[in-house]
Amino acid sequence: MWQQGEGKEKTGIVGFAVAPTYWHTQRQWSEFFNYCPPELIEEIHRGDRHVLLSGNRHVWFKSADNPDSLRSQGVKVLWVDEGAQITEEAWTLALRPALMDEKGIAFFTGTPRGHNWYFRLWTRGQDPKQTEYKSWSFPSASNPYLDPTEIASFARDMPELAYRQEVLAQFLEDVGSVFRGVDRIVKGSFQSFQREKQYVMGADLAKLEDFTALSVLDMQGNLCAFDRFSELDWVFQRKRIVQLAQRYDARLLIDSTGIGDPICDELYRENVRVDGYKFTNASKKDIIENLSMMIENQQISIPLIPQLINELKLYGYKTTRSGNVQYGAPEGYHDDCVVALALAAWQLKQTPPPGKGVGFIKH
Repeated sequence: MWQQGEGKEKTGIVGFAVAPTYWHTQRQWSEFFNYCPPELIEEIHRGDRHVLLSGNRHVWFKSADNPDSLRSQGVKVLWVDEGAQITEEAWTLALRPALMDEKGIAFFTGTPRGHNWYFRLWTRGQDPKQTEYKSWSFPSASNPYLDPTEIASFARDMPELAYRQEVLAQFLEDVGSVFRGVDRIVKGSFQSFQREKQYVMGADLAKLEDFTALSVLDMQGNLCAFDRFSELDWVFQRKRIVQLAQRYDARLLIDSTGIGDPICDELYRENVRVDGYKFTNASKKDIIENLSMMIENQQISIPLIPQLINELKLYGYKTTRSGNVQYGAPEGYHDDCVVALALAAWQLKQTPPPGKGVGFIKH
């Protein structure tokens, strides 16, 4: 895709076609000449895999074997093939900076391979709020140039997990994922308040550039209501929290870390049954592992909410040098939806207190 401006094609721009190895670039090279109109080609330099197009436009074919070789200035168009097999370093330290000068555009193609950086990039395209990203997934059967009988024959000789990845183009959960079986709990739709039911609600309050997220569960573990918003003054945030809690007459558990008890007091004065949950490494571990167990045992169900599903699939852990496990979203990603759901799910273990009141859970 070449940019145009003021009725004339822009000249002097650079495009990169990048693949994991030199062998992969040969396939890109062949594909390029299959689709590029011959009248646009002025010079072909096979030795260094460089094509000069009319208007002084350059296309370079690069291998990601050595990320340093990808460093450049002013790349306008980037095509990365088999991105899941390229190191994150190649993208973050070389290719992404090369796009900055020209505010370039990048295209990624390839087969899924676990929940690596390529998967995290793909999930951004599934989040309606991340408007700079778009992503798609297509099974092999959607390719009109592939014989369905060949696909079926190919699939018979493959293990189930390999079939789901290679043929169905599914991102499979890593063994170390915190929440396993997320896709199995996606079912149903939001439910309105029913007088004979009891409800619990979790709220993760926005911090700096984060989102405030709200989740309401019934006692059977069905997610009945969900809200997520940002860049609102506390007065308006409080109003939305109170309205949702009162609509379902729900017991509310909020992350009161840092902000502290005064927020609980404010919500209590609005006749909300509210508790504050203080986060430490140990208390966070408790609610995250409880949610993980409920998801794996399918004791919880959620409607199709892309932001929530993506956060659950991305959520991970790391082990510190001292041997402690720390849970959280990858750097640059949010976990507000996960925390709100975990706070709601934690209450399903508790006995509902009678009447209205405010209390603080000590950890």
